[in-house]
Amino acid sequence: MPPSPLSRILAILFIRCVCSGCLKTIREEFRFMSTGCCSDESQIKSAVRELYARVAAGEVTCCGDSSAEMPAGAENVESIGYAKEAVEELPSDVLSANAGCGTPILDAAPKPGETVLDLGSGAGLDCFLAAKEVGPRGSVIGLDMTDAMLEKAERNRRSMGVQNVSFRKGEMENMPVEGASVDVVISNCVINLSPDKPAVFRESFRVLRPGGRFVVSDVIRAGDAAGDANTEPPEEASIADWCACIAGAISEDAYVAGLREAGFVDVEIIGRKPYVTPELASATIRAVKP
Repeated sequence: MPPSPLSRILAILFIRCVCSGCLKTIREEFRFMSTGCCSDESQIKSAVRELYARVAAGEVTCCGDSSAEMPAGAENVESIGYAKEAVEELPSDVLSANAGCGTPILDAAPKPGETVLDLGSGAGLDCFLAAKEVGPRGSVIGLDMTDAMLEKAERNRRSMGVQNVSFRKGEMENMPVEGASVDVVISNCVINLSPDKPAVFRESFRVLRPGGRFVVSDVIRAGDAAGDANTEPPEEASIADWCACIAGAISEDAYVAGLREAGFVDVEIIGRKPYVTPELASATIRAVKP
């Protein structure tokens, strides 16, 4: 018998939370959203916002007094591809709230003087790394819809004294960002959470300058579903599936087609790695605005 959606969620969050002591908390936190999905966009966004507010508050993270079974903090960030020397100077408050699945900042390679936009910026990990790359003549904008994450990110920014990063509240389907004002759009395991991905792709295209780059890490359907053009969630999916990056994942082909439909060119998957189940993969997707 295949694993249930809820068991897959717990498997994913076990890896993200990286310790056994938080599993009881996760089960309790997700009981309220374990059934029903996924035609109501406002319901999805409310559930995602509530979950990540709890992540920001440390209510659904680890490890507390429990014994860690997998690396946490900076070591966990390293496990998804970040170099130790790149993150070791960042506050633990930045690392503990990370829920990424890749390292888009490495493939985006921001240049001095560029403007970077991070969709779903969370506690600011990729923003602060990008700030070092663009330098004082460049700037970084972190966009997030969760107040608790924005507050955490701003506290981190002030404590680090970073001057070329700012955080904005907003949704990636309707970005509070001027058109043609950004050189690079990045995102780390966030676009799959959107119930309207075509809008995210269109908005990303709008805010980029000509020649601008879209480089994101995201969860996609893999294996036999890699060529599936269907973007609807599985029938058995729940809101919890969506919040855990399962139900909202679309196939590789659908992702590429959506970016091309938005106007992007040179769309390609530049990296893939397994993500929890054979049906999912963490991919890095790159595209260019002509």
